[in-house]
Amino acid sequence: MLHRRLYGEWFVVAIVACLLAWVATANQRLAPLDNRIYDRGLGLITPPVDDRILIVEIDEPSLKALGRWPWPRSEHVRLLASLARQKPAAVGYSVLFLDESEDDEQLARAMQAAAPVYLAALVDRDAAGAVTGVQTPADVLASAAAGFGAVELDPDFDGVIRSMPRRAAGAGVALLPLGAQLAQAAEATVPAAREGSRIRYAKRGDFRRISFASLAAGEVPPVLIRNKLLLVGATAPGLGNQQPVPGPAGGLLSGVEIEANVLNTSLQGAAIATLSGGEAGGFAILPIIVLMIGFLRLSPSKGFWLAMALGVAALIVCAALLAFAGLWWPPAGTLAGLVAAHVLWGWRRLTVIGRFLLARTRQLQREPGLALVANHERRKGDSISRDADRLADLIEQLRALRAFVSEAVECLPAAICVADRDGRIVLCNRAAEALFGAGFGGGLTGQPMSGAAAILSPVPEGDNGLLRDDAGRFFLFSTAELSGDFQIYSYADVTDLQRIAEERDDILQFLSHDIRSPNAAIVTLLETDALAGKREAMAVPPAATIEAIRRHARHALRLADDFVQLARARRRSMEPEPLDLCDVAREAADMVWPRAHGRQITVQDDCVTGEVWVMGDRSMILRGALNLLENAVKFAPEGATVRYSVEAAGSLASLVVAGPGPAMPAGRAANPFALYAEGRAADGTGSLGLGLAFVQTMAQRHSGRVTYGYQDGVGGEFRVDLPLAEAEEDAGPSPALIGA
Repeated sequence: MLHRRLYGEWFVVAIVACLLAWVATANQRLAPLDNRIYDRGLGLITPPVDDRILIVEIDEPSLKALGRWPWPRSEHVRLLASLARQKPAAVGYSVLFLDESEDDEQLARAMQAAAPVYLAALVDRDAAGAVTGVQTPADVLASAAAGFGAVELDPDFDGVIRSMPRRAAGAGVALLPLGAQLAQAAEATVPAAREGSRIRYAKRGDFRRISFASLAAGEVPPVLIRNKLLLVGATAPGLGNQQPVPGPAGGLLSGVEIEANVLNTSLQGAAIATLSGGEAGGFAILPIIVLMIGFLRLSPSKGFWLAMALGVAALIVCAALLAFAGLWWPPAGTLAGLVAAHVLWGWRRLTVIGRFLLARTRQLQREPGLALVANHERRKGDSISRDADRLADLIEQLRALRAFVSEAVECLPAAICVADRDGRIVLCNRAAEALFGAGFGGGLTGQPMSGAAAILSPVPEGDNGLLRDDAGRFFLFSTAELSGDFQIYSYADVTDLQRIAEERDDILQFLSHDIRSPNAAIVTLLETDALAGKREAMAVPPAATIEAIRRHARHALRLADDFVQLARARRRSMEPEPLDLCDVAREAADMVWPRAHGRQITVQDDCVTGEVWVMGDRSMILRGALNLLENAVKFAPEGATVRYSVEAAGSLASLVVAGPGPAMPAGRAANPFALYAEGRAADGTGSLGLGLAFVQTMAQRHSGRVTYGYQDGVGGEFRVDLPLAEAEEDAGPSPALIGA
């Protein structure tokens, strides 16, 4: 809807601007501006002066020598007599001899002797400009003259003489301008000037001049006159014959000087042609069309500079046509059209977009779930300012909403990726960068989704949609389609849930098999003894049966206790306190001593002298140390020695339990702390790995670690590394290690 409205406004503005440029150019509505531009450009095309043209001027020295004007015709007779001896090519008299005089016959004879002589004639026109007649000299002078030339000038509306004089035609009259008559007398091939052509003015003072009085007195050498085209006329300011001309030509010129420029233009065929109204108008709208097309593709600032460039280009083209082609194209209409197009388009575009934004703002304010609050403190100024403030409020609130949504997506624990129709990632959150970004140094954006997801592989156990990475984490994959051919991919980390599910399965296995086995054995023994008692009438079970029942019951009790302790270690909250790891290890050794003594195993204390302090849950650490010592005693052969030690190295406290015994099976050695990993003690008693799983849980919950190593001939070694307790201020020496 907005685009259709803008295109409609664009079309209307283009029509209006082109029509304005056409009318202003074709009908010369901006002629004052065009004439100013023309007068400025006229200085670029100053023509050379034909050396045959010579002005015989009636100047101030001539008035002083011959008296006040008008002179008797005898003075003109003297001039013509001198010219008869010097043989000019032609003489044009820009002086009217309309009144009869007693010296006309003498003047006529002088004209015939100095022939050819062309006299000035005055053209009569009516109010409409049509020729009604011609005023010529008396018959005696007319018969002696070689011809007549019109001396009327054609000023523009501002009174400045720019155009070539027109040929007077009508009412049985056909009269050329005086300058054109002299050009024909020079037997020159003069190109026909186009209608409305303009004079190409030379610089003032370029024409050669001779004073009338000097020439009449015979003071001018004949070589300067012979074969020249002479124009005789008044140049003295007091004679009132000054006419306004373009500035580069001098500003004010006498009639004879203007005739000299007309003659020079005619001889050189250098008249400046003007385009017709239709041609100029058609040429004027071309920049407007270019500008309007640019408005559709450029930003407002670039559109402004395009308008400026087209205006300058129009002036350059105008000057180039004037200088190199002798053609005048008025550019003011184009400039006006460019200004109108820029102003109108800016106004209409601003209006349409403003209304559109206002309508959309109100529509957004009515949207459910969006609280766009208006800032009334900024509602000042005119309507444009208020609309701009309303738009600023809208943008600010939408930016805040977008930031909120983006932050919400960023903070989602699941890895979220959005891919386009080509399968390339266009948006992702921090969890996705953390999961997939390691393989892409430049970030995930722009990478193929298939390449990013290649680090995950399906979990083979069951068709549950789970994926697993190399670190053993589990992810639940889901996808959904978005509008615009986008696809959203979600990878939720369900590692903890998967671990809980696995523990649940282990619990079921433990209850269904590991706890059931010793109890089933007890029941079997009792039932066997009962049957035997019936057969043999035995009232008391044998000692072997009672011992077997006791052994199976203790094994079941121990399994249940280990399982409960492991579950508590994983779930219950800890109460850390500073404790001496050496003291805890010795307490665990005391607790395991009865079992070790029964198998003649020595438990050796290799702890450092002093105290090694850690922060932790005493009961949990004691249980872990006890499990390690019990395992060492359980798997060691009779009469062996089990060693334990506590030491501090750097920021860690280490509890080491080592003793002889068989190496773990290859499958279990790869993960010695796996839950329900079966083993067998030295006396053949089975083991499910609950104790070592507890040790690993204890170490992890205290931000530590536990490792296992085995060396042939020496035995196995378990090492638990826990962070040392930090020293408190003003508490004296560090509690991490206190010497005896």
